[in-house]
Parts: sequence; C-alpha cells; structure tokens
Amino acid sequence: MFRNLHPSLRNAMYAVLLSFVFLIAATVYTIRLTFKQYEPVMDKNYYEVGLNYEKAIESQRLLTKEGYQLVSSWDSSPLLQKGDSILSVSVLREGKLTDANSVVLYLERNATTKNGSQIQLKKQGNEFIANIPKLETGTWNTRIVADISGKSLAKEGKIAIR
Repeated sequence: MFRNLHPSLRNAMYAVLLSFVFLIAATVYTIRLTFKQYEPVMDKNYYEVGLNYEKAIESQRLLTKEGYQLVSSWDSSPLLQKGDSILSVSVLREGKLTDANSVVLYLERNATTKNGSQIQLKKQGNEFIANIPKLETGTWNTRIVADISGKSLAKEGKIAIR
C-alpha cells in the first residue's frame, strides 16, 4: 500500500491508518452499547412534576416559615458502611418534636434513573424509621419528604457508601 514511501514515513502512515480503524471501532462499539443499555433521560411524568413545582415550593416555604424542619440520623454521619442501614427521621417544629402524616425517602444516583428507589418510613412514636437495604458503593442523593397536614416538607442531601 505504501511501498514507494520512505520506511519512516511508511510506518507513520500505518500508525495513522491503524488509529482511524480503532477510532471507527470504538465509535461503533459506543453506539451499540448506548442502544443496548438505553435509559430515558427524563422522568415519565415530567409534565405533572412541572405543574406541581410552584405549589411544592410554596408549601416548602410556608412550612419552613412556621418553624418546621426535618432531622435525620444521617445528618451527622453521611459516610455509611456497606450493608443494611437504619434511617430515623424526626419532624421538628420550632425545635420540638411534632407529628407528620408520612415520611418518604427517595434514593437516586447522579445522571441515572436506573437505581433510584422510594422507601416509605414506618412511624414509631414520634419518629419515622426504615431499614435501608444494601446499597451499592458510591455517592447517593437523598431526598426526605414529609407530609405535614397536606403540605410537603423536603430535605435533600448526599450519603456516601464505602
């Protein structure tokens, strides 16, 4: 193919040709992998989420103004060991324990909806407690949402599993 060229130039041309072959092979492999493990970008009910967004912000603002806050056992130690974990959440109003209708934990990974989960916490006294099953190692985004008199109070955070 490159017989008439100087040997050093011939080797350079083969290296360039080989690079292009690898580039095309990597592109085909990436496209194949993308279609094989397809995951939607948006939430399926994005329209309803958008409609309720203003209402959620307003209820969050009102509950915060009234002195409500969520305190969880993960606040002081966001670094957890691999394995089962227990989460306890307390709803406070002006520093005192108060009641809520329900508390839900949402666990999500960055840039994916594949491993997300929703866990309903069980009420025990004035606290809400859940046993969180084994999570994969890495960083997880957490969102704790409490229903207080028909309004939602949310707290977002991150935990790291080692």
